[in-house]
Amino acid sequence: MIPNKWYALLESREVPAGKPVAFKRFGEDLVFWRDSRGEIAVMRDLCPHRLAKLSPGKIVDGNIQCHFHGFQYDRSGACQLVPANGRNGPKPKIFQCWTYPAREAYGFVWVWSGAPRAEYPPLPVDLFKEVDGYIYDTFQTTWDTHYTRAIQGVLDVSHLPFVHAKTIGRGGLTLVNGPYTVLEDDKIFVWVSNQPDVGLPAVKPTQLPPPQRPPDLRLQFPNVWQLMIGDKMAQMLIAAPIDDEHTQLYVRYYQRMVTHPKLGRAFAFVGNVFNRYVLHEDEEIIVSQRPKKADLDVGERFIPGDRPIALYLQERRRLILAAEEQAQPEEARAVG
Repeated sequence: MIPNKWYALLESREVPAGKPVAFKRFGEDLVFWRDSRGEIAVMRDLCPHRLAKLSPGKIVDGNIQCHFHGFQYDRSGACQLVPANGRNGPKPKIFQCWTYPAREAYGFVWVWSGAPRAEYPPLPVDLFKEVDGYIYDTFQTTWDTHYTRAIQGVLDVSHLPFVHAKTIGRGGLTLVNGPYTVLEDDKIFVWVSNQPDVGLPAVKPTQLPPPQRPPDLRLQFPNVWQLMIGDKMAQMLIAAPIDDEHTQLYVRYYQRMVTHPKLGRAFAFVGNVFNRYVLHEDEEIIVSQRPKKADLDVGERFIPGDRPIALYLQERRRLILAAEEQAQPEEARAVG
């Protein structure tokens, strides 16, 4: 993972009130639950007493209760009850659950990938603001690959006429001009300019003039992708990391052409049926890539048309190294 980033990991509706639920994310078994006010809590799915899972337990008085010995923990992970000690008995601080900072926005649960801190940066929801007021439908699917491969796939503008020859790649637009690509404020913007091959060489990214229209593809680090289709339709994808070999994809189809709530949701659902088919075309090839985790030094060779992918990997590497450098002085102070 990229340290010190907010990752969208679940849809909010997957965490009901009054019941803990278990999901694997960040390569760890986590438990998601809500307190008596409905606020989200995310913890390692592990009771610090005898190391049993917390997720089979239940919510009691706004706390999560371990089903093994009845220990209760609040949202901060602090022990609130040791039944064997009595309700007014000691609650040793050694019984502290490992918790993750978590927030909710735009129907997703966002979890912090770094160490807790006094203040956190804003959630990376700028792309969601672009589709405020749209009606949407969501579907999800699991891919047997690292989330970086999924993001590579949705930034790849060269594969369309081959992998999607019968769907979104019809027309034989095999020549890739550019694409013009910009990195700005933790976002990558891509302008697609593909055309049929009529014998002319492709225009390199550096030779293209600045575009006079909005970008087609947008990625906001660490795991939010968007495709704008005109000014009334859009697609959003969340690549939620399960572990190094599995990714949970959340795909949303947004539209504001049909404004009636029920009809609009039905229209978005139909749009997502098509998205599901197209994404399956991607899945068949992307899960075959090796290694499952994409990086700059795994042996891939890039062409100019791969500029969005290369830029993504470069920026991802830079963010990881920057976070590691920032952590070193803190670790040194802790040792001193």
